[in-house]
Amino acid sequence: MEQDNSKRVVRKASYEQIRLSERDRENERGHLARGLAKANFLRALVIDRETLQALREQDDHEVALLARIASDPPQSNLDLAGRLAAVPVEKFLALAAQAGSRTGSTANSVLAGAFAQRALVAPVGRLHLERLEMSPAGTERGEMVFTVPLTPTETVTVSHKEWATSRDEYEQIVQDSFETYSEKGVSEKTDASMSAENETKHSSAFNFNASASGGYGPVSMTVSTGVNTTSDDRRSVKESTEQSREITEKASARARQEHKVSVKLETVHGSEDLSYRTITNPFADKAMRVDYFRMMRKWQVDQFRYGLRLTFDIPVPNPGVRLWAQYQQVKVLDEKIAAAFGFELTTDQITPQNPVTKGVGTWAALAKQWGVAVEPPPPMSLEFSEKRRFEGDKNTDGQFEFVAPDGYLMNGKVNGRFAYWGPAGQPSIAFDDPSFTMQIQPAVGAGGGSGRFTGSGMDAGPKVTLSLIRSSQYEIEMTVVASANVSTHTLEQWQQRVWATLRDAAFARYQAEHSALQGRRDTLWRQLMGKDTLTLRRMEREELLRGVLLWLVGPEFETSPAGVDAIIRGILDREEKYLSGAPVPGPLSRAEWEVVSGFGERVTFIHQAVEWENLLYFLYPYFWGSDELGRQKLPFDHPDPLHRDFLRAGYARVVVPIRPGFEEAFTSLLETGDPGNAQTPYLTIAEEVAAFARTNYAGIPPANPERHARPLLYPQQRKTWATMETVIEQLEAAQQANGDYPATLADLPGAPFTDAWGNDFVYTLPGSGNDYDLISLGADGQPGGDGVNADISAGAGASLMASWFEYTPTSGIDIDVQTIALLL
Repeated sequence: MEQDNSKRVVRKASYEQIRLSERDRENERGHLARGLAKANFLRALVIDRETLQALREQDDHEVALLARIASDPPQSNLDLAGRLAAVPVEKFLALAAQAGSRTGSTANSVLAGAFAQRALVAPVGRLHLERLEMSPAGTERGEMVFTVPLTPTETVTVSHKEWATSRDEYEQIVQDSFETYSEKGVSEKTDASMSAENETKHSSAFNFNASASGGYGPVSMTVSTGVNTTSDDRRSVKESTEQSREITEKASARARQEHKVSVKLETVHGSEDLSYRTITNPFADKAMRVDYFRMMRKWQVDQFRYGLRLTFDIPVPNPGVRLWAQYQQVKVLDEKIAAAFGFELTTDQITPQNPVTKGVGTWAALAKQWGVAVEPPPPMSLEFSEKRRFEGDKNTDGQFEFVAPDGYLMNGKVNGRFAYWGPAGQPSIAFDDPSFTMQIQPAVGAGGGSGRFTGSGMDAGPKVTLSLIRSSQYEIEMTVVASANVSTHTLEQWQQRVWATLRDAAFARYQAEHSALQGRRDTLWRQLMGKDTLTLRRMEREELLRGVLLWLVGPEFETSPAGVDAIIRGILDREEKYLSGAPVPGPLSRAEWEVVSGFGERVTFIHQAVEWENLLYFLYPYFWGSDELGRQKLPFDHPDPLHRDFLRAGYARVVVPIRPGFEEAFTSLLETGDPGNAQTPYLTIAEEVAAFARTNYAGIPPANPERHARPLLYPQQRKTWATMETVIEQLEAAQQANGDYPATLADLPGAPFTDAWGNDFVYTLPGSGNDYDLISLGADGQPGGDGVNADISAGAGASLMASWFEYTPTSGIDIDVQTIALLL
């Protein structure tokens, strides 16, 4: 009894190329053919402009035409295919040869050789859809696993042990965890304050009083007149600098306590049977051997051919390029993540002011670059002033002392101004420091004057002291101004603090970028490695689909034209606004609708014309096409071996099966660039393939187990089927010519037709399941039968191409006893 529930089905395919005969190649010269292949070859040729110009003017007008087309502005392959389809292949080879002879380059000869070899093979092929059906066919004795030899009258004891064990387990795990977290913060704050205050006060007063008194008789009169003028001028300057820096250090500790209790109960029930078997050789003159064999399950394997497809094949470089790019992106992210933190800024590059313009230095730009507030630089210089007044009648000398604040040094430069009052002439004014150069330019005049002085040459230091020597007959008011510059040590300390702040900001940015890169890398890695097997196969086929369209049609083939892409984005934007409650723009215009609909027709044609579910491809090793990419692919590995091989492939040869009914349109597209142009020499082959598949495999789902197949296991059966194919061709031709099938086979040219055993075919019109039935009754000439007696039907859903047996091991054991006579 056939065990259908235990049947295994494996799908496969056999690809068959069609090599052209000399007659076929001659027929090709008069038709439109290989348009896209010729366009690709013309574009691949390396010809400079001077050579093209020379080739355009030669006598061979077809080669000159090709040279003119090659020098024209670039066109799409589909446009070029229509112009090149009628040019014979020999003219393309002549163009390549003449271009190579003029330039001395051998690159075109390699292309020409490959193109010439492809011209010997039809661009269309046949793909036979097949499947293997494996059905259980019983058991048979397999390999010997153990043997017991016995000499004459020998007795041995063989132990046989059988046992059965059942085990029940119950496990309960209780886990408690307690986690604590503590954080300690330490804050350090440093304030630095510097203040300087200068004050100048000038006061003057003028008083005049007059009094007069007199009387006349009893009348007394007093007149008093007074003038009082006061002037007070005060100027106060206060400069203050504050520096504040706060450092916060945090220390954290995390403690986790776990308490885990595991309870496991296990119950084992078992029975054991141990038996001993004593084997005695009863013969005194014969040896005996007991052999133990493994039992093998027998499978009957039938190879069915259930469909035929017209095909085109195309080589695709780096078939998984987009998927491979994602793995390369992971590699780039890993390199960035592994890169150590680097901060190339030095303290010398942090300047408080621009040395040329005296404006803001680099510290402000660096703070803006790293997005952090830094301590501003200390003032480069500070100015101090002191005002003293010396009265003329007092013989006192004046002393001025200036002390620089912390972090500053007096620069040894002093200047000032003075005013004096006294007799005509000029006072004698000098400082006691011999290194100080005094330059006095008093204004000469009676009653007083003024002047200025400057001095330099004093030693720089934390303090400057000046003693004034003057003539006592003059009253003098003097203002002395001194300045201090920031010390080198103070400036270096400021640069160090700013550098530390910038470095901390750079490190924080590095950590943030490092974390973001790690997140991107982990997300991308999960997306790449989290795919199941079916998803990986789907992704591989989608990449093959895209690669086939790119390398079959040409580089101008667009899956997302700019106009269509903009309209689709607009549709998405409209829907997003609708969901957000925002005002929704108007509907598509008619022009936009026509653009998207027209492109949709192209998409529909591509997916309907090609049977992508039966795509067949062959992967070639990693080193083809690019040495650099090959070195990267050599160590690549993936848990899924098929996906690993797909990504490591350097090239892939893809066999594109055409869906039944689209043979004519797709053949015309590849031959002329126009799916509606039917003047191609390979349409005859396409029609034959389509007619054969339509006649012999009509409406049979390929996944169903085959119950009605024509046997083609024996030479006579294959010979009979070849004759039946000839009859089928003539029946189809008669139907095309007359509109109906003939009533008998005797009406066909070449009749009568017989099978390999000399029997007539059974022809019935109309047929039981098709338009007609065409059957050979086998060697016995009777319906039914097995082997060579089996019936061969043209309307069968598949052809049985081969049948064999395979074996798989089981746990069963078989025993065989043999005796051997001894020669005494």
